[in-house]
Amino acid sequence: MTPQIHIEAPDSFALPSRYLRLRGWCFLPGTPLVRMKLVLPDRELFGRARIFRPDVRAVFPTAPDDFSGFELWALIPSGQHQAELQFMDSDGAWHTALKPILSAPRAWRPAWSSLSRPRDLVEFQLGARASHAPRSIVPEQFPKPRTPAPARPKIAVVTPSFNQRPYLATTLDSVLSQAGVDLTYLVQDGGSTDGSVELLQQYTGRLTAWESAPDHGQAEAVAKGFACTTGGPDDVMAWLNSDDVYLPGALAFVADYFARHPNVDVVYGQRVLIDEHTQEVGRWFLPPHDDDLLRLNDYVPQEAMFWRRRLWDRVGGLNPSFKFAMDWDLLLRFQAAGARIRRVPYFLACFRIHDAQKTSAQMESLGHQEIDTLRTQTQGRLLTHAEVENHPRLLSYLRRSAWQEFLWRRLGIRGR
Repeated sequence: MTPQIHIEAPDSFALPSRYLRLRGWCFLPGTPLVRMKLVLPDRELFGRARIFRPDVRAVFPTAPDDFSGFELWALIPSGQHQAELQFMDSDGAWHTALKPILSAPRAWRPAWSSLSRPRDLVEFQLGARASHAPRSIVPEQFPKPRTPAPARPKIAVVTPSFNQRPYLATTLDSVLSQAGVDLTYLVQDGGSTDGSVELLQQYTGRLTAWESAPDHGQAEAVAKGFACTTGGPDDVMAWLNSDDVYLPGALAFVADYFARHPNVDVVYGQRVLIDEHTQEVGRWFLPPHDDDLLRLNDYVPQEAMFWRRRLWDRVGGLNPSFKFAMDWDLLLRFQAAGARIRRVPYFLACFRIHDAQKTSAQMESLGHQEIDTLRTQTQGRLLTHAEVENHPRLLSYLRRSAWQEFLWRRLGIRGR
């Protein structure tokens, strides 16, 4: 059976730029469609299905429910491509709904140029979307210290988890394989029923501790985990979600950096984007930290962020009322407490893109509400999306990001 589909945007698959913003609705009579992807000859690009569209069901009574909408944002390679738009039903079977021929022009306006379109910069330069075909992760080459560091701080890492069994082992191994660091590592599971507990039992003895018990969300899980750790005021803390990954050598580099910079309170690095199979599909190139930008938008990769215990104690940890933007709220309170925040030009961790992640599922509703709340606090009023997208400081930051990416990819030069 062929799904019934309607494309609302774009108007034509002969794209005006390499940026595809695909939106529409699709359904099979009597069968919910739960996932969607665009298949190109060299890659699969996943979008978001199950978007609320009661208007479709009002017109088409055969639609199985009110969630037939979909969207996909993607960077398309230059040239012409035979593509397939596929949807997966609740039984796990994929159905081809459309076979468009995509045509994307060569990019003549570099993203770092003042001629680049603001909308493209905002939506694609530091987006959580694949920008190239999956490939093996290239390990980071951390600098070798020329002189011995002072005593390195201890590092306490907490992984909150709930029904993330497919990715949990990869996360655990990425932490436990870190060498050259005094590490405390706890997992706080929210009462998973997908086999996560059985997996954690296999790691008993390697983890400092783990627990599986119901909680009220990620913030509470992280707080419960850290409450079971100890350390001095200069020691370091971080949390790593159960679908993300540390790069080899990251924790030793972080411990060394904090030891050599005793006045620094927060350190974060750059981000590698990975897919469901732990293959690299993109990277975030971050300019040096900008306190003013942080009050407008958060581009700090949570999985690559580390802070002193003294700072955590000073601000009182996470605010449990936040379910999505808890890391931005924490950073803003760190900043308000006078924290010295630094970005290092190294890739420390990987952020996994998959359509079941909380980041995707909650962004449309709760995520935007929390972001608007924090932005209103920092800006004194609620800014419109147009004001944010065209803000000179944001566009300058994104162009510097694009310039760093150009230098790294084309010339092998790492930003400072």
